[in-house]
Amino acid sequence: MKVAMLTHAYPYHPGEQFIEDEIKYWAKNPAACVTVLPAEAKGNPRPLPDAVSMDLCMANGTVGARLVAAWAALFSMMFWHEWGYLWRSRKMAVYTVCRALLHTSKVIAQAKGLRRYIRLHGEIDVAYCYWNETQSYAAVLIRKEGGIRKVISRIHGIDLHEMRRPHGYMPLKRQFIHAYDKVFTTSRKAQAYLEETYGASSESIAISPLGVPLAAMLSQPSDAGTLHIVSVSFCLPVKRLDRIIEALRLFALRHKEMVTTWTHIGGGPLFEATRSLAAARFAGVENICFEFVGEMANGAVKKYYLGTPVDLFINTSESEGIPVSIMEAMSAGVPAVAPNVGGISHLVSNQCGVLLGNCPSTQDIVDAIERVVFGEKRDVLRVNARKRVEEKFSSDRNYSDFIASVLAIGANQAEVRQP
Repeated sequence: MKVAMLTHAYPYHPGEQFIEDEIKYWAKNPAACVTVLPAEAKGNPRPLPDAVSMDLCMANGTVGARLVAAWAALFSMMFWHEWGYLWRSRKMAVYTVCRALLHTSKVIAQAKGLRRYIRLHGEIDVAYCYWNETQSYAAVLIRKEGGIRKVISRIHGIDLHEMRRPHGYMPLKRQFIHAYDKVFTTSRKAQAYLEETYGASSESIAISPLGVPLAAMLSQPSDAGTLHIVSVSFCLPVKRLDRIIEALRLFALRHKEMVTTWTHIGGGPLFEATRSLAAARFAGVENICFEFVGEMANGAVKKYYLGTPVDLFINTSESEGIPVSIMEAMSAGVPAVAPNVGGISHLVSNQCGVLLGNCPSTQDIVDAIERVVFGEKRDVLRVNARKRVEEKFSSDRNYSDFIASVLAIGANQAEVRQP
């Protein structure tokens, strides 16, 4: 079965490192012939398994091609339907109209790239869209023309929650959400949000959590008198890293007998600003150390937990799906402190860490750290963290089941939905 996997940039950098685990399962399945089609391709790509190929028909359009697509978008019914939605929903603004035009032009350009791929390589059995974004909309359009038989899409967090977008606006989604053969969410909360916010039908949605390989061994706790806390995320406003900084400062001041070290893994636009904030807020607090290590390869993050004592993983994000970064830490037996947003409650609980409220205060976070570090069940939390991943978030189970579901959809000859 010919499967086109549409990604933002993978196998190119940055991001989408979690595909690195999933793609291995696609490569091992003899029923699938997988080609990755990134929308952007800059620098050197990450290696792909031998059984998986890559094509750049959808990537790196020229400035001229983008201008032509923008002009076509201006006269597109897709754009004018979106204009009507903006008017009815009272979201009409210069920003939202420009975003609608930009996203429409991307769909038009990406559909052109897909047509080129199909002319060269023939019909696609299944277009598997890793994000529910413009590439997936382009695939729906091409399916209507007959070049693709089935279109399925994952949906995560940034491509699901409107509140994470400026002006609370998710361009074009309402026009296309009914047109997929299946949309795979990571949790029941995500499914409910998709239905309530965009009117998606429950029959078109399936739940398929991501997964991680089980760590070969467990991370070790720090020596007495020291504490090592790790966070992993892009440095963005939605991640609320300032709350981690304030909580760790208060914790260190309260527990001067303990040396606290914080390691943050991940880059992003606020990397330097967040590091500077940490330096300023920790100044004069002698028993706290921190390091911002920047981007780290997915495999290196996993090895980090096994080669470095880690006592606690912390997340204070405003919005999430079910973060793979937390899964990876828990797979190595590291308990997590995280807020009850998105699907985090499916992963983190008070049995394997501390589940905070959806908008935790500095004091809430400090109290949670103390419960993990000083609680009588701290060793039990480490064991339970690993068990939770084994039971619900093992890549062996989750990716194998997901791929089987996708291939079953591709084998189904029933009529597909039309946009």
